[in-house]
Amino acid sequence: MQNKLAYKNIKKIGLFTRPNLSLDNEILKLQSILSSYKIELVLAKESSKNLTLPQYKLDDLFEFCDFVISLGGDGTLISLCRKACEYDKAVLAIHAGHLGFLTDFKVDEAENFFKAFFQGEFRIEKPYLLSVFLENRQGKILEKLAFNDVVIAKDSKASMAHIEVFRKAKKFNEYLGDGLIVATPAGSTAYNLSANGPIVYTLAEAFILTPVCSHSLTQRPIVLPKGFEIEIRAKDCMLCIDGQENYEMKDFKSIKVGLSDKNVALIRPKDRDYFQILKEKLHWGY
Repeated sequence: MQNKLAYKNIKKIGLFTRPNLSLDNEILKLQSILSSYKIELVLAKESSKNLTLPQYKLDDLFEFCDFVISLGGDGTLISLCRKACEYDKAVLAIHAGHLGFLTDFKVDEAENFFKAFFQGEFRIEKPYLLSVFLENRQGKILEKLAFNDVVIAKDSKASMAHIEVFRKAKKFNEYLGDGLIVATPAGSTAYNLSANGPIVYTLAEAFILTPVCSHSLTQRPIVLPKGFEIEIRAKDCMLCIDGQENYEMKDFKSIKVGLSDKNVALIRPKDRDYFQILKEKLHWGY
């Protein structure tokens, strides 16, 4: 993944937003700003039903754009980041959602951001994702990436989840309760936080295991280092990746999770202060 972005050579920027968000006015404003720098803005398919801007499949957008804008909330950004890893392309998050913890600024602030950006006044942050290896009953392995978290939760028929976690074939821990969250540092302020998991600095090389409504008071969240891979076994449970992909645990003979070697390049304002964001959006320390 690139550590620097050749901002002086940018010719084309892609934009991705969720369908049916009705963000045409915001898209047109961004187009106007970028056209003043002689840069073309192109859209992912279904980003707008009314605008005549060129629209392409997301994979094609990553192929020929210098970087891609996520316009929306945190869910939109998460979807885009998982795809960005495949193409080694950077992502810029512009807020048009609700809480927007991962996004930095609104469209109204975009003109000031791009003025600074094209003078080289920006930062690249590269948070790590989780790698999830799903081995089915036939021995075929499917690798997935998670930006925020992997959640193992009891299905509707079960009264309680029974989850076993192994490391190098030795039992690491056993969880009884509603489920287990495996979170990245970037995802530590999402579901993990609501389950009383710790806040972990976004760029830390670590991941978190947080039980959900544990039936034992001795079960507490734990932070594990990069290189520490776990295997998860559970019956009558579902596995959900970033709240977007669901799998039944019983369909797999092995599920392994760890911090990936893959990360995503996020374009940030130079003066972004992670701890100030905690204070403003989560009232941290109040």
